[in-house]
Amino acid sequence: MKQEKTIRYRIHEDWRSLAIVPKVIEEKLEALLDSAYAPYSNYPVSSVVLLENGDTVVGTNQENAAFPDGLCGERVAVLAAKAAYPKERIKAIYIMTGEKQRAPAAPCGSCRQVLHETELRQEEPYQLFLMNRTSDALEFSGVQDLLPFSFTLPGNL
Repeated sequence: MKQEKTIRYRIHEDWRSLAIVPKVIEEKLEALLDSAYAPYSNYPVSSVVLLENGDTVVGTNQENAAFPDGLCGERVAVLAAKAAYPKERIKAIYIMTGEKQRAPAAPCGSCRQVLHETELRQEEPYQLFLMNRTSDALEFSGVQDLLPFSFTLPGNL
């Protein structure tokens, strides 16, 4: 039996002029990108989580010479948001990488799984904006389009 899945997203070619990212969040992403600790991958990532109450929580990637011990920027931001605001829903997450990369930031598999489970926990999708300082931005209406086949334990969530 053949089945198909459709992944939905929008491409914003000139995201800065479209104002899809609030100016205050854009400024935080830019400032944080320079403080990311990425000496091994040279792939700095900054992330801002926007909560429904309007507060923001930030994160950057923090690498370690023992590679599995580092954390990606989006995972740092999402986990910090849920630790500081356990009852608050996430409205959107903005993820940016630097100009050396030619494409918008793309979360790794571990981050996609964490983003997905966070969305399941709050029982409501949130927007994702994947961007680069100098290229297009991708907008997703929920994590399901970023991770169509997620891992879940039977009877969990």
